[in-house]
Amino acid sequence: MIFWILNDTHDFHFLFLHKKDNFTVTLVRMKKYVSPFVLLFFIACAKGSSGEKDREAPVVSLNTPVHNEIFTGGQNIMITGTVTDNKYIEEIHIEITNLVTAAEYLHVHIHPAARSFNFSQALTIQPGISYKIRVIADDASSNSAVKSADITCN
Repeated sequence: MIFWILNDTHDFHFLFLHKKDNFTVTLVRMKKYVSPFVLLFFIACAKGSSGEKDREAPVVSLNTPVHNEIFTGGQNIMITGTVTDNKYIEEIHIEITNLVTAAEYLHVHIHPAARSFNFSQALTIQPGISYKIRVIADDASSNSAVKSADITCN
């Protein structure tokens, strides 16, 4: 937070409140001929110095179905699991494609806006088709994680 104060001697005083461990107050005195661009420079520098970049990818758990599971045609299955992140989950994709032809059957976008999310998606599978199920999670810092399972339908 920055407060700009002009006193009766026409000097500018900038009061900077910034957070490090606790709030710290810094008072900077400048003459009236200092350009407002100097203030913008201080603001830009202050914004870039708070915190480290998130480099930790989300964690995806695909509970059901399990890899290489075999189902009966026409059966309704549930795709379930959990995504967690150390900061914030931006988006979860659930993609279901034909394992042989790569034709896409379903692509769901979920925007949980949370650190943890349990997903559940129904799918009616057709006989004679092998499916690839992929769950992709992205966090707000563009870190990604993927889990997949291939299933077959008799």
